[in-house]
Amino acid sequence: MSLLSSFFAFNPALFTGAFALLFAVTDAVGTVPIFLTLTSSFPDARRRILRHAIVISTAVLVVFSLFGWLIFDIFGITLDDFRIAGGIILFVVAIDQLMGGDVKSRGLQPSDIAAFPLATPLLAGPGAISTVVIISGPPYSPFLALIVIICNAVLAYAILTGSDGVRKILGANGTIALSRITALLIAALAVSFVISGISNIITALR
Repeated sequence: MSLLSSFFAFNPALFTGAFALLFAVTDAVGTVPIFLTLTSSFPDARRRILRHAIVISTAVLVVFSLFGWLIFDIFGITLDDFRIAGGIILFVVAIDQLMGGDVKSRGLQPSDIAAFPLATPLLAGPGAISTVVIISGPPYSPFLALIVIICNAVLAYAILTGSDGVRKILGANGTIALSRITALLIAALAVSFVISGISNIITALR
């Protein structure tokens, strides 16, 4: 397979799994109550804050999906090394969500909130960055990763735009419960990443 064809390789089954994984990691639904809290002092600027946050988080993930491997080469990091590290980070993210981790917005202005903490680390945190780097390599592809990032950005924007409606439908307890369930899924995927990385390294050593 040529370099160009490998870059644009697209497998529907892999896309579905990668999309579901990034969606679980970014946890847009679980971010709804945090988003509403962060923007409670700026209701008129809520849409503008969200647009800026989506643009920033998408740009961060795209950069890492395209140049993450170059960073690996420079520092001599292998995919399995990153799988293990990424799995550990994902697990920490999951534990934080399960324990009800929150982000304080005291003293922040609308432009500040869009970049931090909404864009990073909520939408494009270590877990999401780890995920896009992994799904930009084999058996996935950079093109598939870009499509996954864009689709998740659009979905996150739609979910957070309708945050008031989502909260009304799920209720406070329902939103929290869904966030916890998502965190359990992330934890399971994190363990899978670590086991896969360790297994591949042991196999290579043999």
